[in-house]
Amino acid sequence: MGESDWLVLDDAIQPRFLIHHGPAVNKITRETLMMYRVDHWVLKRADRWPLGYYESLAEAQAAAEGELGTPKFLVPITDPHGQIVTPEEQRERWKAGLDPRSGTPRP
Repeated sequence: MGESDWLVLDDAIQPRFLIHHGPAVNKITRETLMMYRVDHWVLKRADRWPLGYYESLAEAQAAAEGELGTPKFLVPITDPHGQIVTPEEQRERWKAGLDPRSGTPRP
């Protein structure tokens, strides 16, 4: 961890996200900008995947905090009717306030 890195912890004091301030290259314009990158935290750096890029630390913190209560939808699951629910559908259901497995409103 350097001077430009911050860990975002959950309620159980487990690392969930890493915020890093550093150069980021725009793929279209090839312009290099200093951005805040928020990565999902895993110990092995090569296995981390980005949540997003933000211009300010406050935006990066807000994005990480907004994701803290969200489960990690990494694998397909089966709904009560035997249909496969992809991780993308699970995320959409969760964001809409529905149960990821059944699609019914969460309590």
